Amino acid sequence: MATLGAGLLMLAACGGGDAPANKPAASEAPDATEAPADTEAPSRGTIADKQDVVSAVVYIAAEGSYRDPEVGQTTFSGSGSGFIISSDGLVVTNQHVVEGAGSLDIYLDGEDRPRNARILGVSECNDLAVLDLEGEDFPYLEWFDGEAEPGLDAWAAGFPLGDPEYSLTSGSIVKAEADGESTWASLDYSLEHDANIQPGNSGGPLVAEDGRVIGVNYMGGDPGTGTEQFFAIPGEIAQGVIEVLASGEDQDSIGVNGTAVADSEVAGIWVNGVRAGSPASNLGIKAGDIILTLADRDVVSADDLAEYGYPTKSGYCDVIRTQGADQPMSIRVLRYDTGEILVGELNNPERPLEVEASIAGTITGSETGSVYEYELISDDSNSIEVEVPVLWTSRDSTEWDFLGGKYPRIDAATDLNEYLTTWGTSGVTVIAAPGLDDSNFSSTLDYFAEEFFAASDCDYLTSEEYDNGDSQFPVYGIYDVYENCGGTGAWFVVGAFYDQYYNAMVVVAAQAEKDADLEVIDRAIATVYLP
Repeated sequence: MATLGAGLLMLAACGGGDAPANKPAASEAPDATEAPADTEAPSRGTIADKQDVVSAVVYIAAEGSYRDPEVGQTTFSGSGSGFIISSDGLVVTNQHVVEGAGSLDIYLDGEDRPRNARILGVSECNDLAVLDLEGEDFPYLEWFDGEAEPGLDAWAAGFPLGDPEYSLTSGSIVKAEADGESTWASLDYSLEHDANIQPGNSGGPLVAEDGRVIGVNYMGGDPGTGTEQFFAIPGEIAQGVIEVLASGEDQDSIGVNGTAVADSEVAGIWVNGVRAGSPASNLGIKAGDIILTLADRDVVSADDLAEYGYPTKSGYCDVIRTQGADQPMSIRVLRYDTGEILVGELNNPERPLEVEASIAGTITGSETGSVYEYELISDDSNSIEVEVPVLWTSRDSTEWDFLGGKYPRIDAATDLNEYLTTWGTSGVTVIAAPGLDDSNFSSTLDYFAEEFFAASDCDYLTSEEYDNGDSQFPVYGIYDVYENCGGTGAWFVVGAFYDQYYNAMVVVAAQAEKDADLEVIDRAIATVYLP
């Protein structure tokens, strides 16, 4: 799944959408030799004008690591913005700026050396975090107490694109209650505005003329339409959450910096980072995992995708808010780079994260948890049925013309053309051949191994017998397994199965671009049916 892997690599580096940009190069960063780290910030109390907001807005540099499915453990550096809300140094920012980072450096206006800050609490679903900044007697911002109505003048303050030079852009509120769903947060609603923000503005304040905070910037651009509108977490939502976080408690959070992802093969919450000591960390969730289900509910379902047109955190956050992040909750995870399904229970030491099954073992008949949501499809003549992933929408169910005969056939893949011509795409083919029986197994397997170029492009691995043990509709057969097809590491499986009830052979030929898709082949063999 190279496309998803590359997309997730980008999300992990950028935090998704309006996320932390890369930390500036050493030549651009503030000089760390000019002032002592314990220099006290000037005491100016409450900010009362937008032009003075700079003294209470901070530049946040984060460093950590995540696990990429292709290259393994990888370090990252990123940046975001934040703002001080009390004289003793409480800082508000976005959760996606700080969660999972190994270290945080906070730069204040007029200071050349960073200060340390400790994370007090985070909210994944509201994308908020509160930090405790070392020092005291800071200038700070207060919350706007008016109505954030369309037309209200607003300014976005922060450090876009990783530039340590402060930026202030002007605009106005466009919508008071815009959609609050995104790939990394799930809000009741958000503030839509047109004060330009860029990656790096995340966590910075959206302020009024008097410098009071209207909202917390967290997203640039509408993921549904691609328009140039920008979004902030409304102050009236943020304040209640921040009060909880400042007390040292998390809210709606299991401790992961996660992004909703979906392609034609898998959907879930991609874990960019994990905070030490959190429920996720205690269970053994790692950066690079994809959370598939919580409390036995798909965290990104086909219904969610249909409703929004893109993956969101809505389902994931609905479960956390319903179950309670501090309560025992079942979880199923795909460890993408190993092809393993892991199951366990959050907040329950008696149910640690364990391998439910290695998907790579499904070709030998081992049981496994499901990575995909499946649906039953049939060919045009309604002669055969088989279960395939819902997200494999590239299909052909027309009859197959072969040596003057017409045979029911189903092809399903992420892209049929690429599936049938390259080893870089997973797909499955099911063909019914009435009149053929177990005496034709050997010739049938050889034919399809040649037809799909497995005989020439792949390394033969093994041959296995199959018997479903069903006395009413007994099916038995043989399947051959090939590996490293085309030198890519892809698998090819071809099986010939005789249905004694219908006196017909069924052929299943499939290729798996990665280990995880061996599940689809196993599912096809187990569910193919002659109505």
